[in-house]
Amino acid sequence: MAEREHSRYYSTRPRRVPPEFCSDEFLEECSILATLLLYRIVSQADDQGRLPGHPRYIKAVCFPMRPDVTERKVAAAIDELARAGFLIRYDARQRVYLQIDRWQDLQGRWGRRAYKSRYPAPPGWTQDWVSVKDPEEGPELRADGTRGARDLHPPIPFTPPSSIAPSFTGLRNAPARKAGPERVGDLIERAKRGQLTHEDAFELGASLVDAEQSARSVP
Repeated sequence: MAEREHSRYYSTRPRRVPPEFCSDEFLEECSILATLLLYRIVSQADDQGRLPGHPRYIKAVCFPMRPDVTERKVAAAIDELARAGFLIRYDARQRVYLQIDRWQDLQGRWGRRAYKSRYPAPPGWTQDWVSVKDPEEGPELRADGTRGARDLHPPIPFTPPSSIAPSFTGLRNAPARKAGPERVGDLIERAKRGQLTHEDAFELGASLVDAEQSARSVP
């Protein structure tokens, strides 16, 4: 049996997953699917541990090759992880997002390049950390404060995904170009090969939402 090459998929945006996940009592109380989803969300999050939180988007980027993992199952798994305290789900600019709690504890800081997030932070969140290479600005740029969203009072409420507007790209000026069926097929193939860029993921998510809205509008 020919050996399969995997390394080409693992070279971009490396992420650290702590071994303590294997014995975390709160994570162990979650379902197997929710646990697997957490690992995949860690791999898909940006440098601040943030990403769009609509279940359709999460399904597209985390389980592109698993047709048995439905959007409904993904939504239920997100609920589990939010209740267990691993994810912070919040609304901003009429969209829903996910923030991995204690992201900097998971990923560390020194020796790691971290860019600013293009998504809005949870209300009151002050744990963003950005590394910079500009000598004039110094070796790093830290966000002010040390509190995380879990330390804020009152706590940030969770909003069920069904009540959120399905536009979830997280951009004020989302790409205006609508992808045709061929473009969507190409993006899905890229997702299966693990080659989606952030921009491709935005486009794919927006296209899926457009398709759903079009289908609902047909009598």
